[in-house]
Amino acid sequence: MRLTKLVNFLLFCMAIAACDSDSTSDSSLTGQGGSMTRFAINNNYLYVVDQQRINVFSIEENTFQKAGEISVGFGLETIFATSEYLYLGANDAMYIYSLAKPNAPEFIFRYSHIQSCDPVVVQGNRAYVTLRGGNACNQGSNALEIIDITNPYSPTLIHNYPMQSPYGLAVDNTLLFLCEGENGLKVFDISNENQIELTQHLKTFFAYDVIARNGLLIITGEDGIFQYQYDFPSSVLKFLGKIPVSRSDV
Repeated sequence: MRLTKLVNFLLFCMAIAACDSDSTSDSSLTGQGGSMTRFAINNNYLYVVDQQRINVFSIEENTFQKAGEISVGFGLETIFATSEYLYLGANDAMYIYSLAKPNAPEFIFRYSHIQSCDPVVVQGNRAYVTLRGGNACNQGSNALEIIDITNPYSPTLIHNYPMQSPYGLAVDNTLLFLCEGENGLKVFDISNENQIELTQHLKTFFAYDVIARNGLLIITGEDGIFQYQYDFPSSVLKFLGKIPVSRSDV
């Protein structure tokens, strides 16, 4: 599936808008994009992946200039940043890079159990990954995997859950939001990671990617961007609005 330039532009704006309002200085800014995006913001740096490299850009004090690039390999697809690490989704594996030197990320580990071009998101010492069959990576299964990354040098698989056609995902506290393409959006309670519970399933739209932050859920699909509200401990979503996108633009 292809997204319009408008959708990609709005996803970028969402990441910039997600900068922490609680920050006390420019040096502590962070940003959040969708799990299927090729860019991530952490502190004063923007990280963008192409097929082979991590491109690092300095965005300190309203500047924008390239600070370096790191060769990784082939088939890079997605990127997710925490304060300490970058997690790269590639055709053949998940790559972990340290941000101890934010202008020059350093390789930590290649988790080859993941052989898919689907995304990864991280919360605490857990990584959540969707694997989707029938894509360019020739992955045979459709699944959600939960991985223990307490030791970034030795990630271990906790559980594999079969899914229908998983795309992007987001996690916030005890809730996991998972896009299932033409099968809509699923909301899971992940308080018990060995037996996650499906609490809601929206089936009225194609769900491609999702951002969850501070009770606000933003979903991109074939025909628009959807906005929902959520809270804890309830996992019931409240519809707020939609920005339509014409299929003729896709």
